[in-house]
Amino acid sequence: MKWTTIAELKVESRAVNVRFRVLEKEKTRQVIARGTGRFHRVSNCVVGDPTAVVTLTLWNDDISEVEVGNTYELVNGYIKIYDECMNLGRGRLGVFKQSQRDILKINQEMDMSRPFMGRPKMRRRNRSPTGRTFSGTAGRESRGYPARKSF
Repeated sequence: MKWTTIAELKVESRAVNVRFRVLEKEKTRQVIARGTGRFHRVSNCVVGDPTAVVTLTLWNDDISEVEVGNTYELVNGYIKIYDECMNLGRGRLGVFKQSQRDILKINQEMDMSRPFMGRPKMRRRNRSPTGRTFSGTAGRESRGYPARKSF
């Protein structure tokens, strides 16, 4: 089984196997499912390994199963984006197991749950001052049309 570090997680990651230690656990809150109208309990945890930390979302029975300070293995987890932040989740096929290996050193400097952490930065292109397109042909102004945002 191949283990993925938290720093290697990407936005499109599916079926990931991660070892982590639970650092913090938020208070449990109740939410209503849109489709069924049922109540569910939700809690967010901050989990980490020697490379980074990330937010883990726990649902219903998983909340009582996971405790602060213990080390766990998540098999077949997934990454989801919520409010432009990366979150780790168990999903329907995922399984939590108590790990035999203890993680002592945690890198809290690199937070993968910060907005846009998993996406590469896009380089912005500036407009050409000569009115030419990037392919070198004449732009709108030289063809007799008004400049962009000039009207």
